[in-house]
Amino acid sequence: MAQSTPTHVIDVESEISCPADKMYDLLKNQLTQLPVIFPEIYKNAQVLEGDGKSLGSVRRWTYVIHHTSDEILEVDEKLTEVDDEKRALTLSVVGGDLLKTHKRFDVRVVVNQKGTGSVVKWHIIFEKVDENDPHPDPYLEIFDNIHKKFEQHFHK
Repeated sequence: MAQSTPTHVIDVESEISCPADKMYDLLKNQLTQLPVIFPEIYKNAQVLEGDGKSLGSVRRWTYVIHHTSDEILEVDEKLTEVDDEKRALTLSVVGGDLLKTHKRFDVRVVVNQKGTGSVVKWHIIFEKVDENDPHPDPYLEIFDNIHKKFEQHFHK
């Protein structure tokens, strides 16, 4: 009988000067602009199903994680939650290289207003194929930098 691997949850939180409504709009409606805004990591974004912004949409990302390897990777993610009232989105990996080491990889992002800026909370829920598979630390760093890149883009 195959052994089950535990589900892990990691939270990353950052404060930024961009207002919450604007940051949420960038994450919800302009995420496919990442190859333009964050080209050192994201090489391409394709919408495979839907409009790329609404529930059920599937996007394919081509990206590189430089400090682990310079291998070009792909991942397909599906928008599985859109909650405009709470400014929350959930993206679930449904295909690609990440599923070689993870049975499940979901990312939930919530944007809350704080003063004139906002707090961006990333919740990463994952289950490894094997407990010896690598921890997704490089992805945590990427997620933590996405909002910083959007903030720079917002202030241009």
